[in-house]
Amino acid sequence: MPTSMIRRVEPLLIDRYLLLEIETDDGLVGLGEAGAWAHFEATSATIEKFGRYLVGKDADHISRHWDTLHRFGNYDGAVTMAAISAIDIALWDLKGKRLKRPIYDLLGGPLRERIRVYGQALGETAESLIASCRNLSDHGYTAIGHINPFLDGAGAASSCNFARSMDDAINLAFAIRAEVGPDVDLCFDMHRRLNPAQAIALGHGISKAYPLFYEDPIRPDSTDAMAHVQANLPIPVATGERFYCLDDFKQLCLSRGAAYLRPSISLCGGFTGAMRLAALAQAFDISLIPHNTFSPVATLASLHLSAAIPNLLICEYPTSLYLDGLSSTQLAGRALVTSIPAIDNGYVALPEGWGLGTCLSDVARTDFPMRAIDIAMHRNVDGSNAEH
Repeated sequence: MPTSMIRRVEPLLIDRYLLLEIETDDGLVGLGEAGAWAHFEATSATIEKFGRYLVGKDADHISRHWDTLHRFGNYDGAVTMAAISAIDIALWDLKGKRLKRPIYDLLGGPLRERIRVYGQALGETAESLIASCRNLSDHGYTAIGHINPFLDGAGAASSCNFARSMDDAINLAFAIRAEVGPDVDLCFDMHRRLNPAQAIALGHGISKAYPLFYEDPIRPDSTDAMAHVQANLPIPVATGERFYCLDDFKQLCLSRGAAYLRPSISLCGGFTGAMRLAALAQAFDISLIPHNTFSPVATLASLHLSAAIPNLLICEYPTSLYLDGLSSTQLAGRALVTSIPAIDNGYVALPEGWGLGTCLSDVARTDFPMRAIDIAMHRNVDGSNAEH
């Protein structure tokens, strides 16, 4: 007989997130989150189909369910893997709650007592971006990410004069460094909007600002191109937030295409997939920087993962709602859950409680209706598409 039989699998489209509840016959509810952020409707339908398989089965057979859902039909993709990720996170949450242990204990126990995090800066003007960085620094963050020296909402460097755009971006990078000083690490994020030649030029230009990492300078379509960029730069490249397949990460490791990997736990297969990836990266002496622009559910999952892996550099802590243009110093979406981790001087304590350590709040379903993410692209000045 199953020790904990699944009786309900329910995807929940809440605000700009796709959450998931899995309930077992003992009344416990596990919480998960899917990370194919622009395709939540399709992911929700996939979860519903997977739910028909899961209902009536043992919730403790996490690896078996992961393998079945991944291999069935011989097809996968971002939508499929986001659905598997949400289910996997929820099943680990259930197991932790049933055994009365935090998830990081089930993954082998904590390797650290606290987790360093970075907040997200946002700004459509140089002045607002500098102010956002200063605000995060003033609130105790020792690392700041999501810093786009071409500014949020802008197109790629190729959309205007090359020398002027590079000069402006490099000057802004050093202005931010001067504003926050050397005690704050800066993480520059190009949002995949440069070509390899531009990425190399900019990387050299900002190198003396000593970035902690240089995120997604080009689109991740070509591992060889990313490896070319990294090989020609004195600063570390970080990428991987769009990858959902372990083999894609393997190719990145083999090519030395990045100094750091950026997996999304709600896209790369949940805890089961992320732990496999961490072991792969460790074999190449590569550290992880878990990517996370989602709700506190994914944030807590990232923190449990971060506590349990040896090769962690830093963990993303989403403070901005960049689709809404809102910058903050607090965790985004905190009203959706019953508890969130507190941040202190740039660190977060290990999550408390069983499983993930949180549940949906009483108002999550009623006060935060779905807000669809409509199809849109940034535009260069010539009208061509830039990465969104």
